[in-house]
Amino acid sequence: MLQNAYARRGLLAALVLLSCLLIQHHASEVAAVLREGVAEAKLTLDFRTYMCGSANLAQPYDICQNGEFVSGFVYPPPSIIYFHALSQLPIDAAFLLHSLVAFACLAATAWMVVRMTPVSRGAAFGALAAALAIAPIGTSFAAGQVNVIVMTTAVAAIYLASHSRLAGAGLAVASGFWLKLYPGITPVLFLTRRKWPAIFATGAIVVLMAIASLLWSEPRLYLQYFIDLLPHAQGYTMPGVAYSLAGIAAHIEAGGGAPIIHFVAIPTAISIASKALLVIGVVAALTHQYWTQDKQPLDTLNILLVTALVSAPNAWGYHYALIFPVLFSVLARHLDKPGPALLPILGCWLALIVPGWTDPPALIADNPALNVLFRGRYALVAVYLAGTILTEAWRHRANRQTIKPLPMAAPHA
Repeated sequence: MLQNAYARRGLLAALVLLSCLLIQHHASEVAAVLREGVAEAKLTLDFRTYMCGSANLAQPYDICQNGEFVSGFVYPPPSIIYFHALSQLPIDAAFLLHSLVAFACLAATAWMVVRMTPVSRGAAFGALAAALAIAPIGTSFAAGQVNVIVMTTAVAAIYLASHSRLAGAGLAVASGFWLKLYPGITPVLFLTRRKWPAIFATGAIVVLMAIASLLWSEPRLYLQYFIDLLPHAQGYTMPGVAYSLAGIAAHIEAGGGAPIIHFVAIPTAISIASKALLVIGVVAALTHQYWTQDKQPLDTLNILLVTALVSAPNAWGYHYALIFPVLFSVLARHLDKPGPALLPILGCWLALIVPGWTDPPALIADNPALNVLFRGRYALVAVYLAGTILTEAWRHRANRQTIKPLPMAAPHA
């Protein structure tokens, strides 16, 4: 497939052109939010909640709720200081400043993933443009979300650890953990002999940050967050809206019809299955690390990122900004050496450029099975990409084992 150089260049050119148009659409979404006003725009509801809750350092979790089972400010106590600083600005200025921070993080992530993926410049450029074009990236910026920043901390941790900067890796994990918990599973990748000091660095910095946060957060906020708020939040999901195992299962249980735009309790069996999926994903990442002899740390992290997304009870469309390095890595390799497997990868990309809230045509919407697949496409794509990464690692390991060194010739008498 695409062995002709002109065909490969044509594919890359078409992919980059379409991606640039989609990236321009991202920019237009942000511009539309600013024209409408951050205080009024529908997309920035969560950002306004961050500003509202964090403005009160004493009671961030008790105010600015909307009557739903899970609402209000829902981030760990140390993160409050970042949002509190933004809340002191006019909300449009706070949104712009936060967007600049997120943009800088996205640029840093792009630089790191390119450095960690050994492919041709053309393949890297095409994959980077395509990964930047996915809808979750644009939605994260337009909604003022923190997922791009969270993603950067996880990628930075792996990048720094692979360059023996273990204290920096610990700082990256701790920063991401206290912002949105997701990077908290990253240290399992530091269990190798060369990286294990990063585990101690991570633990120490996590504790130091928690102690430092007592300057603005009372100790009871930690109890409230980890004992009350977090377990409560993990018990609910939105069928047909949350792109996770819990969301898909709840959608099936509800009949597979239109999305239910309010929280419903997650059945115990599904909650247990989600936790089991988390364990399976961690084992899969460690298996990948073993099969590749820790020479593909980005892909090992990618399996963890997918695991975090699909096992979380509430993974909304903009959470899938975390799939940026996953898509980049897989697509870059398949653009570098095109084959039949490139077609489903491009299909995954097409699924990701469609915004999460998009309603399907009636032919799909009226068929519960098809509707569930369409509504849960982000999670299904994530699992497929992770499976591709794991399969490729297994094949390369099998090939190494079948190639045996030639015996040395006997010395002449």
